[in-house]
Amino acid sequence: MRRLTLLLLLMLLFLLIESVPAKEPGLDSPLQQGSVSRGPAAQVIVAQDLLAQIRSGEPLDYDNVTIVGQLDLGPGEGPVKQSIRITNSRFQGPVRIEALIFAEVLDLRGCIFQENVSFIKSRFLGDAKFSGARFLRQADFADTYFEALASFISTLFQSDSSFGNAQFNGDAVFLDSGFANDVDFNYAKFLRSGSFRNANFEDISFFESQFAGQVTFRAANFRGNATFAATRFESDVLFREARFWGGSTFGLSSFGGLADFGNVEFKKTAFFGGVKLADLAYFANAHFDGDLILEGARLYSMQLDNVTFSESSKINLNSTDFSKFVVHWSSLRGRMVYNGAAYLALVKNYKSLEWFDEADECYYQYRRIGQDQAPWGWSKLSDIISWLSCGYGVRVSYTAFWCLFTILIFGVIFWAGKGMDKFVIEGVELPGDPRLKPSKRVSFTDALYFSIAMFTTSQAPVNTYPVGVYRHLAMAEGILGWFFLGLFVVVLSAVLIR
Repeated sequence: MRRLTLLLLLMLLFLLIESVPAKEPGLDSPLQQGSVSRGPAAQVIVAQDLLAQIRSGEPLDYDNVTIVGQLDLGPGEGPVKQSIRITNSRFQGPVRIEALIFAEVLDLRGCIFQENVSFIKSRFLGDAKFSGARFLRQADFADTYFEALASFISTLFQSDSSFGNAQFNGDAVFLDSGFANDVDFNYAKFLRSGSFRNANFEDISFFESQFAGQVTFRAANFRGNATFAATRFESDVLFREARFWGGSTFGLSSFGGLADFGNVEFKKTAFFGGVKLADLAYFANAHFDGDLILEGARLYSMQLDNVTFSESSKINLNSTDFSKFVVHWSSLRGRMVYNGAAYLALVKNYKSLEWFDEADECYYQYRRIGQDQAPWGWSKLSDIISWLSCGYGVRVSYTAFWCLFTILIFGVIFWAGKGMDKFVIEGVELPGDPRLKPSKRVSFTDALYFSIAMFTTSQAPVNTYPVGVYRHLAMAEGILGWFFLGLFVVVLSAVLIR
């Protein structure tokens, strides 16, 4: 009986072992099995079938599909009322969606468009998401209307693209986007914030565009020509750390808020002619390899601390009107395009900043250039005298030099030419005494003392007098003394009393 019971137990155990499924080698858990499983191949959808689904009004939700054929939707289709989500997919044929209204979200993130794409005159009432998309051919968003978010984060446009006359009522986000060819935003309107941070552009144009909210181009790369002509920045705009490798044009643009160009590099001419800056224009630590043109600009306050220029750079401030222009003269010296009014306005600016030494330096260069360009005549001759005698009224050291030089040269002449006599009587120094006897030559110290007396008072010491032709030289020194001393007082007063 016991043997029979033991036999039955052994058979039951054997059946239990056989019922447990064997595991595949290398897979220890269902999670690990799922981690190595392969998904299905990308589904292929014919464009006409996709159109039929859109017309049905049911929401679309696809990921990792391939769409073949031309996708063509026009205004005759009526508004698309359902949401459309086609992500990480490939459109092999052209996409032509023109003058169509999308009432809900259009999500095309991560898609690749192999042929031309057109959304001309379409209206996006919900979010329009194109982040991570790639447009291999032309992409045309001209005259489009974005009511909500327009997201083009890390989007790549590998051919020409256009957002001309587009209107962005919501946030426009082009963060990290890339435009490999020409792109235009001419006449586009950004009514809320715009972000082009870290974007890469070739030739780009924002002609007569409008930015009603804050916009940033921080660290953007403009590899071709960048045109912002007649653009309206109604709020703050940030270009900090951007790089302009080609020409940059901001002519006739207006800036209603802060314009931050700090640490920006301009590799070629930076044209700001006729711009209007109602708030601070911040160019601290900017670098200009080409010219900076501000001709006809209207500046409230422009700050160029630590700005650097290349050796060949020129600065044009002709007809520029500014209330505050913060830039040290060392950065501008020798670079300004000559214009008398511009120099005098800059002198006035430095005085208002209480940078009096820099005001003097600016005025000195203004007079030097004007003198060099003037034709020969009495005016040029008087300028030369003003330059040599007192540095146009701002170099007191020039006048001091001429005072000392005049005293020294006349002293040497009187001493070397025996041009003065000294009467000496022991214990008495009275002119006209019959006991006085003239000496043959006075010492150089006495000659220098005599020269100082003639220069400062026009009167010789009581025991000396000039002889012969030197009497006329002594009179001339006295006249020069009155002139230089008067000039010294005037120039010194102008320097000390601001």
